[in-house]
Amino acid sequence: MTTQMTATQTYPTTVFASVQPRMLNEVTEQLQKISGITYFSPVIGRFDIAIELKATEQQKVYELVNKIRSLNGVTSTRTYTPTMSISSPRTVQANDSLALVLLQVSEPAQKVLASLQQHQNVRNAFAVSGEFDIIASIYGKNQDEVLSQLSKIAEVQGVKTSETLIAYKPIWA
Repeated sequence: MTTQMTATQTYPTTVFASVQPRMLNEVTEQLQKISGITYFSPVIGRFDIAIELKATEQQKVYELVNKIRSLNGVTSTRTYTPTMSISSPRTVQANDSLALVLLQVSEPAQKVLASLQQHQNVRNAFAVSGEFDIIASIYGKNQDEVLSQLSKIAEVQGVKTSETLIAYKPIWA
């Protein structure tokens, strides 16, 4: 797998949203009408929906995040804009399974990103500021393949803690 790590480009922002009970379907229907989203998916974990934005310009990111926040049923959002990343040139298939791994690291993020780069099922990984140091998305042909990769990610040198959000039914724009 050939990947590149750079620190001068801009990268897609990730938004995690919490949703009122029984409003998930309505929120996902509303998200489908917003342009500028790479994908979104309900997730199993502390958040209800993960959203990756296509936009990289600050003003456009700001506008998209405000649209998401204003959706009927969205109670809160957390926004993570990356400072550096790695990505795989492999194309994720629409029916692939997906998980997002939220990492806190004890070594420089760039070093951990370089280690993550060696894992073929890492779609991308971003160094971010905030509660987490890195957000990585892992994909596979099915949930079993994704789950087998998650333990490998947690064992990467420099990973202090990991929290996984299992995506179900990702919707790719």
